Amino acid sequence: MTTKELDDRRKQRRRIRTVGYLGVIAAWAFSVGMGVLLEPPEWVRIPALFVHLMSLVVGLGAVVMVEWHGLLWATGWSTVREVVQADKTLILPIWAGLAGLLASGALLEPSLDSPLTVIKLGCVLVLSLNGVALTRWTWELGRLPAKASFHSLPFRLRAWFIGSGIASQLAWWTAVFIGMWNSTA
Repeated sequence: MTTKELDDRRKQRRRIRTVGYLGVIAAWAFSVGMGVLLEPPEWVRIPALFVHLMSLVVGLGAVVMVEWHGLLWATGWSTVREVVQADKTLILPIWAGLAGLLASGALLEPSLDSPLTVIKLGCVLVLSLNGVALTRWTWELGRLPAKASFHSLPFRLRAWFIGSGIASQLAWWTAVFIGMWNSTA
């Protein structure tokens, strides 16, 4: 692939990520807005909660597996190809889980008067935007030689990889704990 073709491909991927960022923000804002506006009947709460929990299991479970493969690669226990394959395999459950969380969350009537709920919603936005940002990372990983080690990457990329993983896990688990707290309070 020539340098021009590579630059063109990177520009195209950047445009796709921009659309992804805008789509995530719009979906999140729509979910929060509907959560404030809707007053679903009481019988909807239990099915919505079930969908919410199942979406959490699917989405967070898939994220943990991709990040586990990344950690294995970073510590020399697997290859970059395994990380890329895990991402390709699990990208659909990740985004399906997130979509389920947004759809069902709108039916759970989030209280924007609660600072914890606002933090939880902010975490969901952060983890979603981080997911879009990671598409750049995984595309770049896919271009590496099959035996490339994590430590052979420039420091900036290693720091970005680690920072993104930490941000992802903090956002997911903060949202989980706040959701658990809110459901029992």
